[in-house]
Amino acid sequence: MILVTTSMSEEAFLSWGWRIPFLVSVLLIVVGWFIRRAVAESPVFQEMQTRKKESAAPLKQLFTNHTRQVVLTALIFIANNAAGYMLIAFFNSYATKPVEAGGLGMERTPVLIASTVAALFWLASTMLGGILSDRIGRVRTFQLGYAFLFIWSIPMFLLIDTGNIAWYSMALIILAAGLGFSYGPQAALYAEMFPAQVRYSGVSIGYALGAILGGAFAPLIAQLLLDKTGQSISIAVYLMVLAAISFVAVTLVKETRGIPLGVSTHD
Repeated sequence: MILVTTSMSEEAFLSWGWRIPFLVSVLLIVVGWFIRRAVAESPVFQEMQTRKKESAAPLKQLFTNHTRQVVLTALIFIANNAAGYMLIAFFNSYATKPVEAGGLGMERTPVLIASTVAALFWLASTMLGGILSDRIGRVRTFQLGYAFLFIWSIPMFLLIDTGNIAWYSMALIILAAGLGFSYGPQAALYAEMFPAQVRYSGVSIGYALGAILGGAFAPLIAQLLLDKTGQSISIAVYLMVLAAISFVAVTLVKETRGIPLGVSTHD
């Protein structure tokens, strides 16, 4: 996006240039294909094949015995996914939109650079969150992440609304640094919440529902709140509500760290 916006006029970008980053993302398919070829099947999957433990009706088994876990996985994810979409989508639009249209009127290129730097902090904090969850537990790490999101939401918008690129960058970087604590432990927590026979279905459905309820609508809801109230603090309150919901949901999960993932564990 940075390369595209700096190499063409605003008119060209709005007319056709915005399509280029989407087309370039096709490369991710190639990267994903090479990674998948290089990764062996997990020991748990191999054990299931050896023991013939594949479920013939995993969805029926999943919703008969594990509906609560599916709901919790969705609710645990909504706050992180919503805040993530705000970081990578809504904030860029809000910051660069003209003031008369309800935005901050900031230049696009510095805003995109700030988002890129924040994304690097998100990457680092995600790894740190995963490491921390191995030491203090998945649930406790998630709780730290959502408590941080709850506390930071209002100060973050106060900094963003200054329209100053330095304060804007700091707001996004601090948000990204906290998001990793509610993202790094996610894969481990979700895998440990379901028995092997329904693990893939349970994790994927719960994750997808969380993404729909959280991030899919977050930019639309944020813009609607901004249009209706004229105050960006209303968006902060929205994020705080989601953080509270996800905090409660993860608190309802019994700590899973150290649970064996093999099929024999759930025989």
